[in-house]
Amino acid sequence: MDKTKWKNRAKNVWMIFLIVIVGSIVSALLTAFYYGFGSTEGGIGEKASQVLRTATQMTMPNVYLGGGGINTNVFFTMNMDFHIGKQLGRENKGLGRLHGKMFFHQLTVNREWADGQYDVKLYFLHPHSVETQPEREQSFYKETLDETFETLKILPEGTVSEVAITFDQLYDLDDVYDLLEGYEFDIVWYAIDTGVEGDGDPHRSPYLSANSGILGFHERSIFDLSGGNGSIETRGEGQKRADAFKRGLHLLAENEKLANRYVWYMEEDKTLEERYHFVEENGVKTYGVVVTGPTKELLALQENDFIIYATLGEVDFWNWYSRPASGTIYN
Repeated sequence: MDKTKWKNRAKNVWMIFLIVIVGSIVSALLTAFYYGFGSTEGGIGEKASQVLRTATQMTMPNVYLGGGGINTNVFFTMNMDFHIGKQLGRENKGLGRLHGKMFFHQLTVNREWADGQYDVKLYFLHPHSVETQPEREQSFYKETLDETFETLKILPEGTVSEVAITFDQLYDLDDVYDLLEGYEFDIVWYAIDTGVEGDGDPHRSPYLSANSGILGFHERSIFDLSGGNGSIETRGEGQKRADAFKRGLHLLAENEKLANRYVWYMEEDKTLEERYHFVEENGVKTYGVVVTGPTKELLALQENDFIIYATLGEVDFWNWYSRPASGTIYN
């Protein structure tokens, strides 16, 4: 009797073990199928990955998502892991890792910053908002502008920096290249007017950056959103960049619930759909850009009246050259 009883118990254990194994395999296959792996057009998984990349690069000045990937698990869960970086001078600086997890259409995101936090230093003002401010506030903006250039003057010549500059009015992208012609630095991020930034709302801070609902695009996102066109001039072809921005904004508007799970503060203003329609009707116009390059080259911008505000981001040792070889080891 005891022998038979132990045999039955062993048989039950093996049956449960086989059910778990088979169930896990079936669950993994269904999960991969659900998230669209193997689909020529990409599925939910690829769409979520695109939303994360686009939302990061459009809402955080000079920040982008780089190398990484997505993988499905069991029971309809999927993990995403990406490198967070920025361009400083001619080098790409690591800022941390972004970890995303999906359960069906529910997205949770955790950003693991390299220094435990990300300090927001790049701020813009909208020129229409500045015009409505009292003279005392405008004097303060001018004082900040002068302090930024004074800091660039003090910094050693053998350094590179990043600066967010605000223009005196809205400009088409091609006009920006004319304004900044002859300077040796890279334009890495563009702040775009979407009908919210300069509306004069007294309850909203005039300072625009990664923590205030700003929208723009990073140069690296052009190739993600170029619609199959793999080449673009370094300075020029503003219409191609404008079209890429509209495609990115349309992607976020189509997946607004998913985007708002990541960039939650976007819900405080107009919807992404409303912003997209505004840009469609009024065109893609910028009120400022982030530039990075030799510190003294950025200092030369001081002579221009079309810059009404500027903030200094990070500074690093000289790297304004092309290395013959480079690489990154993550673990």
